[in-house]
Amino acid sequence: MAKSCILSEEMVTTQIVSRLPPKSLMRFKCVCKLWYKVIGSPSFLTMHLSNSMHNKFSSFISIVFKRTILKDNNLTEEEIYHVLRDSSDRKQVLLSLLNLCNNTVGDGPHLQSVVEDFTVPPPMGLAFTLQIVGHCDGIICLSTHAGSDRAALCNPSIKEFKFLPKSCLIHPPNVAYVYHVGFGYDSKAKDYKLVRIALSISYGEHPTRGEIYSLGSNSWREIKTDFRTRVYSTPGSGLYFKGNYYWYAFKQEEPEYHKEFILSFDMSDELFHHTSVPDSFHVTDGCYRSLVVLRESIALLSYEAGYGVPKTFEVWGTEGFGAGKDVWTKYVTIGPLEGIEIPLVFWKSDELLVVTNNASAVSYNLCTQTSKYLPINGAEASDIKAVVYVNSIVSVNRRQ
Repeated sequence: MAKSCILSEEMVTTQIVSRLPPKSLMRFKCVCKLWYKVIGSPSFLTMHLSNSMHNKFSSFISIVFKRTILKDNNLTEEEIYHVLRDSSDRKQVLLSLLNLCNNTVGDGPHLQSVVEDFTVPPPMGLAFTLQIVGHCDGIICLSTHAGSDRAALCNPSIKEFKFLPKSCLIHPPNVAYVYHVGFGYDSKAKDYKLVRIALSISYGEHPTRGEIYSLGSNSWREIKTDFRTRVYSTPGSGLYFKGNYYWYAFKQEEPEYHKEFILSFDMSDELFHHTSVPDSFHVTDGCYRSLVVLRESIALLSYEAGYGVPKTFEVWGTEGFGAGKDVWTKYVTIGPLEGIEIPLVFWKSDELLVVTNNASAVSYNLCTQTSKYLPINGAEASDIKAVVYVNSIVSVNRRQ
């Protein structure tokens, strides 16, 4: 006679429940008070997040796309042209979750399921300039155009959204500022933070100012900044990686010469640092620079500006990034590729997500030099953004 196997409550929690997707866990929280307490506990949140980030049994990688769509699909070409040129309420911002197969067998990425859309609520959901400015542990940070200090946090997996309080900075009258935002995790304080740099448009006349938002306290506080640099606002010019947020920045030393570098912010120490870039980048050559994560390190991706131009992508990397001895080497040259407009993110070491001229998302394989279209499209090519995403149940409404 076969013996019955009785699993302990701890075994059920650690080995089974903590590996379930967020959607299932949100349903289980409604079963009884015990499950609600267990799933909402800090220890379970940490366990589930760790399993989501390091689950070797999963062959799928999740990607979140930010895109703007037209609410009315029956518009004429002339009507579409006018809608795209203004901030009409006939446009809508979506965060779209897509799962891609990560196995090495086959001829490209395979889809597990249909796209899951999360609608960004108004007024941010109506802003064509809305951008993903950071993501960490399943939380995505959103901000509107550089001239606005509006920001929000959301977790698409559990459909949570949180508008952040207003800035704590009081600026001099009649002085316009642009804002650059970074979001990440402070492992020492065990808290999520958003750093915001305020740069006056009249370069050099007013000091750079900075502030920090803490999710635990749900408040802002000012921090000191001692640099006068400019941060690029091009696609992919900022990202979070392993406790630091990085921006591609420059300092104008002469009228026709920009010294470029990578500006970083340590979320725990709350200090800014500068990292050099390849010498060939210190010129104004009509190229865009994009920061990407490749081979478990920060890498640089350079490509030509201009719509409709065949794109050639150069990927640069350095061993021991940020250690003070940054010797950059060119990893690979991709292209020229016809019909490609903007690079997005490496979701595998040999798979680069890109956007086509007609605003469709494509996964390009560096080894086979083949492309596979994904079920993602938008109103404009320059509007689609993407991040490699961790499905989590970390709440944006939590307090310490």
